[in-house]
This record gives sequence, structure tokens and C-alpha cells, in this order.
Amino acid sequence: MIPTVSDASALTLVPVDRVPRPGLLALRVAPEQQGFVGRVVDLLADAQSRPSADPLAFVLGDQVIGLCCIEREPRTIAPIAFDAPAVGLRGFFIDARWQRRGLGRRALSLLLDTLKQRHPAVRWLVLSVDEGNAAALRLYRQAGFVEGAQRYHGGSAGRQQFLLLRRLDP
Repeated sequence: MIPTVSDASALTLVPVDRVPRPGLLALRVAPEQQGFVGRVVDLLADAQSRPSADPLAFVLGDQVIGLCCIEREPRTIAPIAFDAPAVGLRGFFIDARWQRRGLGRRALSLLLDTLKQRHPAVRWLVLSVDEGNAAALRLYRQAGFVEGAQRYHGGSAGRQQFLLLRRLDP
């Protein structure tokens, strides 16, 4: 059964420790996205192993529909110095059952708004993305991300477009 989006304004972003673990572990991506995202259990374990990580869940009504992780140490994503305070973004995705409904765009917008509230001093959001992940690149570019100067060639899913940046206005 395909879930419906009854009220997209009910989309919230909450720490994963406030969401039932079975809901998180039920999240999936399409098979062709698996190499870009990885397994949810691994994403959660990785986030929980780093004190600088802030794993967050996207919740629509009472349904967990996605996941992301804010990294307060952006050098773990992009080993360069930033000219202003920055955070990184890891593992952003919407469950396959909820894709193609505009929720990725809404979730990313919610994330950007949340960052401005929770981290008002931060001026940059940094992420890396695989060059073959056309849907993610399109989403990030539409949201105002621009390509950084560096590339990373050793991604597990292939060559990475190492750095995308999004200025967070004060």
C-alpha cells in the first residue's frame, strides 16, 4: 500500500532518540539509491559513534519518512578551512515509499530553517554527493547549493562531487 501525504505542513524534524527505533529501521531507499545512502542501521551507528553528530528524523504525522545527520565538525565531510562557521550534512534521504511527492524539497527546506534556529551562528552547510546521483544533485542545486572547488575520488559509490555549499543567511 502506498502512503498518502495528507498534510505536508505536518512535516517535522526531530532527534532520532525521540522516534521509535522500528520506524527508523523500516526506512528504505530504492535499490538504485542504496549505493549512495547505505543501510539505515549503519547510518545510525555511525552517527551515534561521533559526539559531533546530530542524527535527525523527518516525521510526517506519525510516520517516519526520512533521515539526515548534521555534523557539527564539517571537516569530517570536507577537510578544508571555512571562512565562517559551518556544519555538514550526511545521509539525507526520504524513504522510497514517500519519494516523488515533493517531500525531499520540503524536508530540505525544513532542515535549512531548523539549522538557522538551532545554530544561528552557522553560515555554511556543507555536503558531499556522488556525481552519479542525479536526483540528489538536482535537489541540492534547486535549494541553492553551489559546487565547491574540491572533489573526492574515493567514494564507496563512485566519484564524489566532493563539496556542495549552501550559504545560510543570518
